[in-house]
Amino acid sequence: MAKLIEKDLEEAIIALPAKEKNKILIRLIDKDKVLVEQLHFKLIEHPEIDLKLRQDAVADEIERLKRYNAIKSKELLTLQRSYFAKISHHKRITGDKVGEVRLVVKLILKFVSYYPFVFNKADLKYNVKLNEYNLKKVILMMKNLKSIHEDYQIEFVEDINTILDFFYNGIHASMAKSLGLPGNID
Repeated sequence: MAKLIEKDLEEAIIALPAKEKNKILIRLIDKDKVLVEQLHFKLIEHPEIDLKLRQDAVADEIERLKRYNAIKSKELLTLQRSYFAKISHHKRITGDKVGEVRLVVKLILKFVSYYPFVFNKADLKYNVKLNEYNLKKVILMMKNLKSIHEDYQIEFVEDINTILDFFYNGIHASMAKSLGLPGNID
């Protein structure tokens, strides 16, 4: 990314008195809601306790997910996107890779157990989008799984294999194969 500040301006800013620099810095930080939350987490919150509390808050929202008797693929996709956004926000604020994998696995398992019939409806425009979206989320989750310590990876093997079985035994198994999703993990 190209610098927006010219060299002369950068030197002038560096030369400012600390008090003035701090006022400018606070004003700039205050304009970015995510940055404020990231700094609050890094500088004020307890790294282990508050991380667990934040992760639990998202997990509780997933746990409270209602089961709808009649839901269409488009509605389910919209609902899923809102939950995945919460998980992404958690990761963006905390940098919690293990928590992200844990929450994604929990969310996908919840959706495929609640709505297997929606995922397996044939010939519907949004059904293909729904399955493609979920398969891509599974692929991303598998990539993220490889980036965490092996001791944590073991925790997810059974649940991930359940998810993989679901998609490989559904009507979009060919899509899973074409996207390079493995049949199972060891």
